[in-house]
Amino acid sequence: MKDSTFGFIGLGLIGGSIARGIKRADPSVKIMAYMRTRSGLEKAKEDGTIDIILDGIDEHLSACDIIFLCTPVEYNASYLEKLSPLLKPGAFITDVGSTKTMIHETVTAMGMEEVFIGGHPMAGSEKTGYESSTDHLLENAYYIITPTKKSSADKVERLRQIALRIGALPLVLDYKEH
Repeated sequence: MKDSTFGFIGLGLIGGSIARGIKRADPSVKIMAYMRTRSGLEKAKEDGTIDIILDGIDEHLSACDIIFLCTPVEYNASYLEKLSPLLKPGAFITDVGSTKTMIHETVTAMGMEEVFIGGHPMAGSEKTGYESSTDHLLENAYYIITPTKKSSADKVERLRQIALRIGALPLVLDYKEH
């Protein structure tokens, strides 16, 4: 796996399942995560899914190759604003939200089109939270990828490869088609 350091903002069912899948595919990667409730983070560290518990959005995220926004969609704009100055060259942010128009419009308004690729894993459960996540939740599920007009082919391919490594079926679409 080319990318070796991943950040997660939110580590519930979907974020936790992606993190578990990435760690299963390559145990040598480094995963750091932040969310408001610490108990899920402590469990994720204890079981080896994450390596670093973050206390907030801070300079630790500057080490990340890819940052996953796994929070409710109404919080994403504020997180994008905090993450933007922390990105290292070549890094990008993706999300897992079920709606794409608002996040893409926000990314465009913030001038972040080169560092954002939308995502929506088509998986879930009636259960919620990290404790319900599994390393195989996304297996054989479509993982919709919605690049911006300025997303590089390399970054789109990197996200596609991650989806494949966690067992998902990546499908690249214009966000207006999703």
